[in-house]
Amino acid sequence: MFNRRAVEEIKSWYNRSKRKPLVIRGARQVGKTTAVRLAASQLSVEIIEINLERHTGLEPLFRSYKLEELLFNFSLISGKPFSRESTAILFLDEAQATPSAYSCLRYFWEDMPGLAVVLTGSLLDQVLHDYKLPTPVGRLEQYFMGPLTFEEFLVATGELKAIGAIEKLTLNAMHLIPDTVHEDLMAQVRRYTLTGGMPYCVQTAIETHGNHVEIVKYQTELLQAYKDDFSKYTGLQTALKLNAFFNGIISQIGLQFSHKQANEIALNTSGNNRQLNDALKRFLEARLFYRVVHSGADTIPLGGDTKIRISKFIFIDIGLLLAAQGIPAQSIMSSPLELANRGIIAEQFVGQQLLSSKAGYINPALYYWQPPKSEGQAEIDFLYESGNRIYPVEVKSGTGGTIKSLHSYVVKKQCSEAIRISSAKPSVHELTAKANMEQKAFRLINIPFYLVNQLERIVNDTTALT
Repeated sequence: MFNRRAVEEIKSWYNRSKRKPLVIRGARQVGKTTAVRLAASQLSVEIIEINLERHTGLEPLFRSYKLEELLFNFSLISGKPFSRESTAILFLDEAQATPSAYSCLRYFWEDMPGLAVVLTGSLLDQVLHDYKLPTPVGRLEQYFMGPLTFEEFLVATGELKAIGAIEKLTLNAMHLIPDTVHEDLMAQVRRYTLTGGMPYCVQTAIETHGNHVEIVKYQTELLQAYKDDFSKYTGLQTALKLNAFFNGIISQIGLQFSHKQANEIALNTSGNNRQLNDALKRFLEARLFYRVVHSGADTIPLGGDTKIRISKFIFIDIGLLLAAQGIPAQSIMSSPLELANRGIIAEQFVGQQLLSSKAGYINPALYYWQPPKSEGQAEIDFLYESGNRIYPVEVKSGTGGTIKSLHSYVVKKQCSEAIRISSAKPSVHELTAKANMEQKAFRLINIPFYLVNQLERIVNDTTALT
């Protein structure tokens, strides 16, 4: 049971004087249930846990909003006294089995505002979409939860010295990091890449002292569990087709997902584009994949200027991606991360960390940029928004990697700072971008993979450089 950021957020939510019911969204096995239990334990408060998959008979009571009857049933099920005056956390787990429980949250907040209610469900977004139930807008709080971040992984595995080193690396001092410390931190990045951030995989790594065979065994089992869920999406007959679509999209991770790729996947699976688009929607709702959307990068927020038809995808977890694509551990251990599997693994690592870079109540989103085809070939892997500024983020080799795309972006957008992420030691350079017969001075901040989670702190370190 790892003390993750979600645990602290749940505790903070519980201690607020005015709180609304909390909905925790996330894929299967990211640790939602464990986080709620651990938060209750650390708060020293009772938890009334109701698994709605086991108690589907409560559905009519939720649908008719009979709160007092529900409380009475919760007492019977849990064997604990429970009323509207209780200080316990009412935990409604596996809510995808009883979707009306989500709509009922409105009335818990309106009629029993003192009650602490938490609701979770692995396929909740999909079920709510299918049932088209009324949404309690403005009457609940949300928290979006994914796998362990790199830094949560370090804490879970007891690498507190590594955490301490990372926190000491400010913008004006990070170039002073000793080679030995840098190599140790990059070794941790490789460990995280092989293990991933799924809680049970991390626990397996701890218990087996990093036995990769055991880790891959569980990763394979979890991938199969995700595929077994496909029969819950649209019926057993289409589960095989969904499985084929799933494998097709996995093979395209990190690559631009154009109509051509979509047509190829559809044809190879004896399907069509409509079926593929429906499968994509299901996978996104289950939070197995995240779409990296093209943005014009002209306005903030970035989501206000996007083209969904121009997009890429990343997977839920880097360790699961290695298992799904059959990438051997040796390829991760023997070369810089940005060179493994044509750079796709490095992009997955960075994208996965950026998904958790904002506050947990913000639905995670990723963006990238490329100019119109008439202006030449260029692509910025990610766009990072901080305050009123947009930072281009490239995942490239720190020594031989070209930054032509960064030059193109800096000139076109008149950008003053850019980020390059690689396996090289951190550094800062004052450069001049040149593109299309134009020039623009800019600052290139080179950060290694182990500092991706510190990006917000680094770009806001206004006193670091003059």
